[in-house]
Amino acid sequence: MLRKMPKMLLTTQPSPDKYNLICFPYAGGNSHFYLRWRQLLGHDIAIHPVHLPGRGNYIKTPSLNDMDSLVNIMARELTLFRGMRFAFVGTSMGGWIACHLTQKLLRLNVNLLPECLVLCSTASPEHRFLLPDLDGVDMRTALARIRDFNPACMRTLRHPELASLFLPVLQADFKLCREWRFANTPRLNCPVLAFHGEQDSLVSEEMMYHWQTLTDRSFELMQVRGDHFFSETPSEEFCGILKDKLNKLSDLRRPVVG
Repeated sequence: MLRKMPKMLLTTQPSPDKYNLICFPYAGGNSHFYLRWRQLLGHDIAIHPVHLPGRGNYIKTPSLNDMDSLVNIMARELTLFRGMRFAFVGTSMGGWIACHLTQKLLRLNVNLLPECLVLCSTASPEHRFLLPDLDGVDMRTALARIRDFNPACMRTLRHPELASLFLPVLQADFKLCREWRFANTPRLNCPVLAFHGEQDSLVSEEMMYHWQTLTDRSFELMQVRGDHFFSETPSEEFCGILKDKLNKLSDLRRPVVG
């Protein structure tokens, strides 16, 4: 039996003395894997996984398939981070959520914005790939379409008992992404740090490169080892680069004394 929408998608408390990373998952996934970043990033960075409905601890709640509804919920929850240093992190679909949420905060004009966007394996919204339509089809057809789209997505879905749990989540996430109508207004006004896996067969480096046209601030695109899901098993190389970039951005924001 499905439960009501959870009260909070962010279940961790803001850390006033740390750099807060608010992390969004890829389509069909949950954000627990971001907790693996903690040890490599160090104690001065706090990880806050966003727990989307329909998966993980919220497996019995209905999934959200509308981008605006999702960012409206997140915008309300983020008021807890007012006055603190934070950035949005997104893997694939999660990067689009981070982008749309940033635009929402800009429209609200509430002095609550991320210091930067960290995008892993996320194509520019204007150069995104076409996701398969999984609505109204039987499981066999849906699985075939997913397999043709990206065989890596079948890691979990090849087990029938797990497919029955995760397929509805993937259906909702794909619908959310397909029906999201991106508009480059307001323009992003924060730096964008983009990371591309060298073995990513789904998103090309060029597809990520176009993020630079969507922000009025700095943009960097960096290659790291791994495939489309490299962020699930973060390397020391990736976390070292990320921590260095975040520290440099923070230094630029600090007022000069003297």
